[in-house]
Amino acid sequence: MYPSIHVLLIIHALSIFIPASYAAPIPHSLSHEQTDAWIGDDYGSDSNLNTNDKQAFVQTLEGVELGGRLSGNGGGYNAGIYVLSKDYKGHEASQVIAKCMQTPIDVKAWGEVKALKTVGYFIDSGLLLKDNARIPVILMKRIPGVVPPLTRRWKSEKERAKLLEEIKPKVKAEIVGWAVRNKMLLTDFHPGNIHVDLTEEDTVKSVNVLDFGYPGVYVVKPTVKEDEVGKWFEEQWSELVEGFQLPSTQGATEKKIPHQGSGKNSQPLRWTLPSST
Repeated sequence: MYPSIHVLLIIHALSIFIPASYAAPIPHSLSHEQTDAWIGDDYGSDSNLNTNDKQAFVQTLEGVELGGRLSGNGGGYNAGIYVLSKDYKGHEASQVIAKCMQTPIDVKAWGEVKALKTVGYFIDSGLLLKDNARIPVILMKRIPGVVPPLTRRWKSEKERAKLLEEIKPKVKAEIVGWAVRNKMLLTDFHPGNIHVDLTEEDTVKSVNVLDFGYPGVYVVKPTVKEDEVGKWFEEQWSELVEGFQLPSTQGATEKKIPHQGSGKNSQPLRWTLPSST
């Protein structure tokens, strides 16, 4: 029997790649009492982490300057999402997202870094010295687009259904591909954790799944078959989409991440984290 997705009680303020104007729904994870044989431990479990993985927040980050704040605290591990105010190691500032982590750092944060490396979104991680605090930070690639509820097409029930049908095969390709090739399963692929990039005519250019933080990422066992993951995906997609709580979309328009911290989403940096990890 295939697992159902259980609703957790912790509400994430928003997806880690979008402005604070959109509140993401409650995150989902697999039931540990009822999982398929090919689904293993949490990606951030000791059994999946090596010594190098656990060094993710040891180095001091030099040359990182935070710009506008995109979100506040969200969940048990996110201490705020920021854009950069200057380029970093060849990456344009507008193409980098900085996720500040809550302390103390543990296997769950290391697992998120490992997952980001697996999918190719990782840029760097370490400790940022700011206002007499040592802030654990993950730098990752900004993914183009917005979550589907912030598109014009989401306002119409008919267009919303069509958009979901268009993005479904692309989401499936990522989820199944990561599971089969990389032995990593992302389970929290509700519409609030998907970025869709549309043309001016509202046709789909690209689709990417986001949010690799705990909970919701699992190790996949080596014996997994593609059709197993595909069948599992189809069942979970129906549940995730049908159970998705729609935010108010009256007058919603596509939002863009402000360049170098400018715009109405920018907020002064205010650190309240402990002085050490």
